[in-house]
Amino acid sequence: MRFYYLSAKNLRRNLFLAALLVFTAATFYAILIRQPAAVSTTADHSAIVYQVKTKEKVAALTFDISWGEEVPKPVLDILKKEDIRCTFFLSGPWVSKHPEVAKRIAVDGHEVASHGWRHENYSSFSDEVIKEEIVKAHKVLVETTGRKPNLIRTPNGDWNERVVGAISESGYRAIQWSVDSLDWMDIGPAESSKRVLDRITPGAIILMHASDSAEQTPISLPNIIKGLKEKGYKLVTVSELLEYGRGVAE
Repeated sequence: MRFYYLSAKNLRRNLFLAALLVFTAATFYAILIRQPAAVSTTADHSAIVYQVKTKEKVAALTFDISWGEEVPKPVLDILKKEDIRCTFFLSGPWVSKHPEVAKRIAVDGHEVASHGWRHENYSSFSDEVIKEEIVKAHKVLVETTGRKPNLIRTPNGDWNERVVGAISESGYRAIQWSVDSLDWMDIGPAESSKRVLDRITPGAIILMHASDSAEQTPISLPNIIKGLKEKGYKLVTVSELLEYGRGVAE
């Protein structure tokens, strides 16, 4: 009887451990399948891009504009003097209000990209509203500049996988950045330049602003360009930068 009692006890313990194992495995699997798929950020094919994977010293200088016309003009003058082509992410309302500056950006050979319509987080919008925002901005960008953009930087850099999906379904590609100049915080031209030059790496996308809220950008820009050239970097548009990443393995 004692032997039978111990066997039954062991059996109950083993059944409990087996049930616990099955429960743990099922729980882990349930959690796993609920996780969003990872979004690649460096490969040419990725849905959202922060940086391009390349060994060459090439980088994209980008500017967001959503307000004013005092800062954009000197920024364009500097870029023209340095013979540099960049990518400008333009908000729809700004383009409507300052069509001549927007036209100059295109005429000077810069890449025209979208910064959406309302400057609000896309993650707070439904898919339908996100697409409406993109289409509305696209229409005014095409009508004003004659360019058909397919790159977008979301307002405030806000995104999630659902947002990226809506962007892709609208025929656009989401572009972020790997180097933030913090010019929008007015940290000072010297500090802003230092941030960029200290953080630059091959394939980087540099975030700057040409809105009137970034008054120090025209002061820091020449130093940034000079420093990048001294480091051996070539500055290109985002679309050109993406070409450097084609075929590069992760």
